[in-house]
Amino acid sequence: MIENPLICQIFDKTTEETVLQRASDILQRGGVVVCATDTGYLLGVNGLNPEAIRKIYQIKGRAFDKPLHLVAADPSMVKTLAEVNEKAERIMQQFWPGPLTLILKKKPIVPDSLVSGLANVGLRIPDNAFLLRLVQMAGVPITATSANRSGFKTPYTVEQVLSELGEAVKFVDLIIDQGETRHGSPSTILDLTCTPPQILRKGPITWEMLQTAWQIQDTQPTG
Repeated sequence: MIENPLICQIFDKTTEETVLQRASDILQRGGVVVCATDTGYLLGVNGLNPEAIRKIYQIKGRAFDKPLHLVAADPSMVKTLAEVNEKAERIMQQFWPGPLTLILKKKPIVPDSLVSGLANVGLRIPDNAFLLRLVQMAGVPITATSANRSGFKTPYTVEQVLSELGEAVKFVDLIIDQGETRHGSPSTILDLTCTPPQILRKGPITWEMLQTAWQIQDTQPTG
């Protein structure tokens, strides 16, 4: 923990590599990083480290019965974390990288503390090349929860991160400033563990877009 988190901006390739290495090192030793996705700034820790996961709940003041989601680097990493059937594969190919979170049946490698003891886990691959490189370099999925206190607004700029985290920002080790995020709303959440599938949160990926890609018939969103 540091009293004032280091805020880094990426100006060129050299800066990017330096920031990537610093952030990767922090994640590997159980630290906390704030960085951009395509749908807002996230609080990222090693999503397979229960102690690091606990930090996220404490920073956000989040109830432990509310599960966290994960960012994966690529579909191969997703398949180490969750069961992926043919229909899920089709959705992944069509919409990832992008603003879509899929709820899938988790594998044992995913800590129970991340998912509040549930059998499922939320996974996404955002459309942010820097973030995906970071996850790849760290070698582990990272938490995908918004960089705010529980119940506060989702931040889309670093200035909003500082405002929404307030005093809790002192528990963050590194903030990576990539400017304003591409989308001004959270990702769509699609639950593929139920039949028919359900949209748990509306976002940039609409039900109509999902129907076209998956050829879902005679079903309607519930969220």
